[in-house]
Amino acid sequence: MSVIVPLSEQYRQRLRQASWRMQYRAKTRLYHEHLDLNEQVSYFSASSDDMATVLLREWIDTLPSEQGRSIIAGLYLEGRSEQELAARLQISQQAVNRWKRKSLQHLSRTNNL
Repeated sequence: MSVIVPLSEQYRQRLRQASWRMQYRAKTRLYHEHLDLNEQVSYFSASSDDMATVLLREWIDTLPSEQGRSIIAGLYLEGRSEQELAARLQISQQAVNRWKRKSLQHLSRTNNL
C-alpha cells in the first residue's frame, strides 16, 4: 500500500533539501576561503599577533578623542587594568570604564564589527 504525500509536504521536503545544500555549500566555501586567508597571512614575515596589533593600532587611531585612544591602547595593547589606567590618568575607574565602552561602541559602528 503506497502512502500519498500531500503536495505541500513534498514542496516542504524539497525546500529543506535545497536549503540544506545551500548551507552546506556556504560552509564549505567559507572553510576554503578561511584556509586561503590563513595561507596568505602566512606569507607575511610578521606573526599574526603582530598583524592584529597593527590593525588594532589603526583602529585606535580612528577614535575621535585622545582620552579614548589612550584608554583603549592602555587596556588592549599595554595590558593594563582599568584601575592602573585610572591612577595614571588621574580619573576614576568608573570613568575609565565609560570611556572604554564609548570608544568600543564608536569602533564597532565605524568598522562594522
